[in-house]
Amino acid sequence: MRLLKVASAVLIRDLRLALSYRLNFLLTAGAGVFSTVLWYYLSAFVSPKAGPVPGGYFGYVITGTALLGYVHAALHGFSRRLREDQATGTLEILVSSPVPPWGLLALSSLWEMGARTLEAVFLLAVAGLLGLQTQVAHPWALVPLLLLTVTSFAGLGIFAASFLLVFQRGEPVTPFVGGLRARLGGVCFPPELLPSSLALLSRLVPLTWAVEGLRGVLLEGKGTAELGGVFVALGLFTALL
Repeated sequence: MRLLKVASAVLIRDLRLALSYRLNFLLTAGAGVFSTVLWYYLSAFVSPKAGPVPGGYFGYVITGTALLGYVHAALHGFSRRLREDQATGTLEILVSSPVPPWGLLALSSLWEMGARTLEAVFLLAVAGLLGLQTQVAHPWALVPLLLLTVTSFAGLGIFAASFLLVFQRGEPVTPFVGGLRARLGGVCFPPELLPSSLALLSRLVPLTWAVEGLRGVLLEGKGTAELGGVFVALGLFTALL
């Protein structure tokens, strides 16, 4: 009961903060529409060398882009929230609340994950208006997939936040990871097109498995039973990171 009260208080606070910057909603929506339309027209010029892919190149890149919001939230959300709480003077209040540290970490990401979900749904809806056809036969498979995706990157995000808390400076972790995921994560092109050594290295990046699973659910109609390998890989990344 106490945890629920704290969770509701944190969510209400985050909602009020978000509503106080209403222009941000319009800018985020506009950026989503712009990027989706851009990928739609670029896809007309792209012929995948790896052969036909479900949903075409437009579906390939849009599903990868939709997942990036969750990864970005897991990597940067904790540090950003820490800076906000330090600036507003609410960090001490949260730390002194009767909630364990793991609970505070989870609560701090609730609004972030909800906002990223809305952005992903909006992005896919715009893509649908442009002709993207999804084949979602097992929507509940998205729940463990997204949960494991976030937790596989959350360890690095928490480490980055702790670096900021201890040294009071910008942390060097997430920029490096962000550059690595952009090149090896399979968001814009299949890792198989890379040199064999880099293609093998891409299997050590959680994003590669996550986008593979998301495309399987959204574009190929796969369920949890068919995504067993993806779940195992993301589970191992979660345990190790």
